[in-house]
Amino acid sequence: MSQANLEWLRTLYDRYAVGETDPLFERLADDIEWVSSVSGSPALGTFSGRFHGPEGVRCYFQGLAQDWRITKHEMQEMVADGDCIAVRNSVEAVNKHTGKKAEVTTRHRLVLRDGKIQRFEEHCDDLTPLEAACRATGP
Repeated sequence: MSQANLEWLRTLYDRYAVGETDPLFERLADDIEWVSSVSGSPALGTFSGRFHGPEGVRCYFQGLAQDWRITKHEMQEMVADGDCIAVRNSVEAVNKHTGKKAEVTTRHRLVLRDGKIQRFEEHCDDLTPLEAACRATGP
């Protein structure tokens, strides 16, 4: 993994942290596979699953934006192993329907090919705060 690849990847995360997703699309491979493994909860279904190609990734972000406002997305750690990169993030989001905040740790695994993101996998350490923020009653 070249230092240049790590730098543009860090820049993408920094830009996303301030709400900019357009730069990401410049770095997606045409055959990108984007996997959000926060499924298992109907409350999170709008942005979970497998998405293919840049248009599929747009659908992921549209689903996410439909229900959530990201208030913090901070990269905590980035580790490269060849063309595979592991990223740990601290995320805070507010559910747009309930107004409740959730704080979670997400883990990303990216595979790069020819300076583009070929595959992206997202996992959440604990879905409980996201599910709780979706409920209209309770904490």
